[in-house]
Amino acid sequence: MRNNLINSYHSKLVADQEKTNKVFLSQRVFMTVNRFLELFTGQTLSGRILDLGCGDGSFVDYCNNHNLDAKGVDIADGIDFESDKLPYRDNQFNFVFMGSVLEHLNNPSNILNEVKRVLVKGGVLIVITPNIDRVKFHFYDDPTHVRPYNPTNISRLMEMFGFKRIAIGLWTVGKSSFVWKWPLELQFLCGRLLPFAGLNKQAPSFLRGKSKTMLCVFRKEK
Repeated sequence: MRNNLINSYHSKLVADQEKTNKVFLSQRVFMTVNRFLELFTGQTLSGRILDLGCGDGSFVDYCNNHNLDAKGVDIADGIDFESDKLPYRDNQFNFVFMGSVLEHLNNPSNILNEVKRVLVKGGVLIVITPNIDRVKFHFYDDPTHVRPYNPTNISRLMEMFGFKRIAIGLWTVGKSSFVWKWPLELQFLCGRLLPFAGLNKQAPSFLRGKSKTMLCVFRKEK
């Protein structure tokens, strides 16, 4: 009986910790994206948002709990981003979020056409992806990475599909928005030189934020 009680308590404790961590991580993404959007577009996440590559749906849940109408779709839903249509109507979403998705696709043509289809006119696409100029050969440490990007080629790619570049910056959390006003090279130099990742709670905050990843915002033009 005692062992069963201990095991039950431990399972609940682990589940509660996992839930807390998921909420914490989703909050960090939400707040960082909002600060970036507000700085460069004068708006924040609102209305209807689609999370492509939503994983377990934690970010979708967080958005829905903060006055957004959020949907999510992932490969686990049987959707192939390289070939399938998204199960949503035209002009349905104000924002589409792609966090750590684009670099896993051999051919992004289908999904970018689909994103354009489901976004309203003037809708915003938010992309988080490694900057190959900084990651270099470590990009392929993840065997599922197939297509690398830097600020230049991702901008040209998006332009081909009718998206206008609004802003590209260093994906870092907990730093002043002033960092995003620096030239890109300086931003990524800062991201390289900082010794600790943002999730390191033991390190002082001014030493956290190490990153080689881009936060990109594009707007559907037509």
